[in-house]
Amino acid sequence: MKRFALLLLIAWLAAPLAWCAANPVDDLFKQAKAATAAGKWDDALGLYERVLVEHPEASDRWYGAQQAIATTLASKKDLAQAAKAAHLAQDGAPSAQSFDSAVQLTANILSTLDHSVERANQHLAFQQAGPIAGATNPLDAVGYPSQPERERAFAAMRQQAGDSATGSRLRAYTFLFTGKPREALAQFADAFRRCSNLAALPTAGADLSAMGLRAVRGHRIDQEKALQFVQFGPNGPDGKPNTPDDLADPFAEFLAAPLAEGEGGQAGLSADDLAALRHLLDAAKLYAGDPWVHAEQRRGGLIAMQRANDALDNWGAAGQKEWYLQILFNTEEPNLVDLSLAGAMGAAKGRALHLGGLYALWNEIDAYCAARGIAPHRARDGARSQFNTVSTALTRFPIKKPDFNPLKKPASF
Repeated sequence: MKRFALLLLIAWLAAPLAWCAANPVDDLFKQAKAATAAGKWDDALGLYERVLVEHPEASDRWYGAQQAIATTLASKKDLAQAAKAAHLAQDGAPSAQSFDSAVQLTANILSTLDHSVERANQHLAFQQAGPIAGATNPLDAVGYPSQPERERAFAAMRQQAGDSATGSRLRAYTFLFTGKPREALAQFADAFRRCSNLAALPTAGADLSAMGLRAVRGHRIDQEKALQFVQFGPNGPDGKPNTPDDLADPFAEFLAAPLAEGEGGQAGLSADDLAALRHLLDAAKLYAGDPWVHAEQRRGGLIAMQRANDALDNWGAAGQKEWYLQILFNTEEPNLVDLSLAGAMGAAKGRALHLGGLYALWNEIDAYCAARGIAPHRARDGARSQFNTVSTALTRFPIKKPDFNPLKKPASF
């Protein structure tokens, strides 16, 4: 007994040590800052680069590392490369605030490089007004750095990223941070198409419009219009075509047509992978759709179907929505209601880059229930409430108007 108590004490004392263990990415940042303080620019650059090439799980930290790379290069007086690195930081900025920070850094670097504020202020003006009156983005001429080692590391990450929306998002980041914004936008679109997790849709929509679209345009003007399109689709808030509130598709000019549904989207799945997923989908559908099968087994079938449809980029296939609605209106089991609704919403959204189909779906469900006197159901009503929250979240995405003061003199590093 005493021995057991001693072991518990040792475990209790050791636990905080495990909790406090250093995060490897935090360690890299800490070491890089120390190297910078010592004027060891190349050591700092190597450490920041490791954040990107060694840590796909920390892609949300890549922007900070890229911003630091640009600043370090400027401090090293390698200003031409610093400007290119800052261009990458702008593309990969995860928020309006971080984007504006990268814009300001880029302007400062350009002014130092040129010993003049002219090009820097052109850059700031472009960010506030966009390509009006024939203005061009000064960063188009700056370009991006050559990064063969990063390219190799990111190519390996893309192969291992998988066939989920999360995998597509990682692939998008690898393109953003190698100067390929169009490829990044295609991956963000792929993530949105295969996203059937209602709670994840606001992030997927914001990534698509506030990161992917911004990167290909080179500015963040009119982001609210892009978010509104993601929320409502081309028919606008009233859901009707050819009315005053119709919305233009902001993505069309930058995206090629996607692969056909059910072909795995941008994940690069092999023929064997596709065949296995289709077999899984067919088998799971047999279990999920059979009312004589135990509810728990049907639940497992619906979960497997959702995963397979995500992986195959198969949402919106012919008859899919109707199949899920048949399950929905023929069960009272809360787990089956939840999962059949998730499938119906995935099917209604389909592969469009907006949520317009979901508004139409809920109108259809409401009309069906009203016509047949179907009583409210807690799981169904909860899903409706969650959809309303998700839709509203897109309108509340924080966007502030770009506001930059022209530089009066070149910056110094």
